[in-house]
Order: sequence, then C-alpha cells, then structure tokens
Amino acid sequence: MWLGLVMVITVVAHQQDTVTHKDSLPPPSLPAPMPPPVPASAPSIEQIRYMAGLKTATRGLAQLRDGLNRVVRTQQGDSLTRRRAARRLGGLCGSARSFILSGRPKMQPTAYADSMKVLAKQLTTRLDSLTSALPACEKTAGTDPSTVATNLTNRLKTYDDALLAFRAALTKPDSTKAVSQQ
Repeated sequence: MWLGLVMVITVVAHQQDTVTHKDSLPPPSLPAPMPPPVPASAPSIEQIRYMAGLKTATRGLAQLRDGLNRVVRTQQGDSLTRRRAARRLGGLCGSARSFILSGRPKMQPTAYADSMKVLAKQLTTRLDSLTSALPACEKTAGTDPSTVATNLTNRLKTYDDALLAFRAALTKPDSTKAVSQQ
C-alpha cells in the first residue's frame, strides 16, 4: 500500500507544470542609458612621447628622493650609518641621472601649445637644472652629504612646483592642450 501511495505521489508530482508562470504586470521600465562621456581631444603622439619621457625621468627622481631621505634620516645616527647613507646618495645620484637623461630627450615642450607649452618648458628647464647638479652630487655626496642634500632639496622643490603646475593644467579642460595645426 505504501508503495502504491509513493508511486501516486511521484507520478502526480512529476506531472505538475514546472514552467514558470508569467507575470501579468509588465517589467518596470529601466532608465535610458547615459551616453558615454565625450573625451577631450586625444593626446597627440608628441604629447604621449612627452609624458613617457616624464615618466622615465620621474623614476630617476624617485631614486634621488630615496637617497636624500636616507641622508636626512641618518643625521642623528652614528658616523658609519651617515657615511653609508652619503655613499648611497652618491650612487643614487648617478642612477637618477641615467634615468633623467634617458627620459629628457622625449620631453619636447613643442608638443603642447599656448600656456601648456610655457608650463612644459618650465618643467624641462627645472629638470635640466636638477640634472646639472647630479654630477657634483655623485662626486661630493660621500664627503659633504648635508650640503649636497640641501642643494638638491631646493632644486627638487622648484621642480615639484613646476610639475604641480603642469599636471594641474593637464587636468583642466582647456583648448590650449592641443597642438597648433599650422
């Protein structure tokens, strides 16, 4: 008897409609999709090249900052630690110089027009000023690290100001970013 009852339940359960019932209400309307934002004019090849050079030079500047931070941190330490930090700064000045010199030729201010050209020129001028101090840093950082660190820190500050102005101008929607088509 139990077997018959189980078979009847199985057959009835199996014969039930497994198709989902449709709703009588229409689906809620979705808001219209927003059109994609229209990007500002795409950067030119020269501008892309300038930014790639800036990226390479920035790697060198990061190494230089690392060396300067080591010298500043070790001023309160023992003489051995200060000497090591000074020697490392000298080595990092050479390494930073290599990165800057490999990135700098790509940074042609003529890639930009109008006010952006002026800012790009200021940035490259400050970078050149910093680069000119690096050979002396390589030679004298081991013997006089505090003077070298002070000199490089001042040059880095002026470079950072120029970089900040350049990047701020890049983010502003402005027609001066485009290269003159003359």
